[in-house]
Amino acid sequence: MGILGRAASEMQMKKLTCIGMELQFEWEQVAAFVRQPDGSLFSWRERFTCFRYLIYGIVNKTNSEISLKFDDKEFYWKQNESLLRRLEDEGVVKLVFPLHEEIKRKQLLRNWALNWHDFTWQPIDEVYSYFGTKIATYFAFLGMYTRWLFFPAVSGLATQLIDFGSFQWLVLPAFFIFVISWAVFFLQFWKRKNSALLARWGINYSFAEYKASANELEPIRHYLSIEREEEKNFDDAPAEKRRLQRNEWSGVLLRIRNNAIIVLGIICLQLPFELAYAHLYEKTETEALSIIQGLVERCLSF
Repeated sequence: MGILGRAASEMQMKKLTCIGMELQFEWEQVAAFVRQPDGSLFSWRERFTCFRYLIYGIVNKTNSEISLKFDDKEFYWKQNESLLRRLEDEGVVKLVFPLHEEIKRKQLLRNWALNWHDFTWQPIDEVYSYFGTKIATYFAFLGMYTRWLFFPAVSGLATQLIDFGSFQWLVLPAFFIFVISWAVFFLQFWKRKNSALLARWGINYSFAEYKASANELEPIRHYLSIEREEEKNFDDAPAEKRRLQRNEWSGVLLRIRNNAIIVLGIICLQLPFELAYAHLYEKTETEALSIIQGLVERCLSF
């Protein structure tokens, strides 16, 4: 654990502390950081990141090149070059990937894949801890999309199974408008959920920031100090606060207006085709009934 802790400290990995703040990990202050539900300090994803950093961090620190041989192939390990990267370039190592943790895998299988009580529920935090951000976000989207599909599915069945009488010609356009509105609302709610998940997981930095050196972080620290100074001045300027709040609300209203214009534009473009289809469908159904009635009368006349 000490090796992983020092690797995380060298990468300047950010972790959540017990006071709710996300700070750069320090091995000397390990007690201040939040542990995983199973009691471990690092999640499976964070451990893999540390292991990857360690194995790719094995470099030639000598003053000369080192000759390496594999089968009948000879190549040279250059100064300050990653050994694993060199082995990959030479084709000695094909792929580096982690093996599954069997206990965690069985736990996910039992609580996730074999959970039939609520097939739309997913242990997203456990998936994130084990598989990482991309896979957890994908399954979070899939679960939310599955739940939201209930509404257009019920509406679609209603349009097919219920006879609305004289208002039948309005059913398809109304269903079309409903589906477009559903898609817009789903997109907006997914954006909120995605932002909430990323904020909960503390995903506001890239992997490259892990490798940032102290010199590269100096401008960031300087910027943060300036930003904190501006926040201090901001508290003493209620007029500036009100102006920023107005700008924020105007931006929200502008996005709502743009979404409404897009939805109405799509409706105006598609509505004539839907009305024509509804008219042709009704006319075709009437003609089919008259043909069937004529055939029945001819059969009875014989």
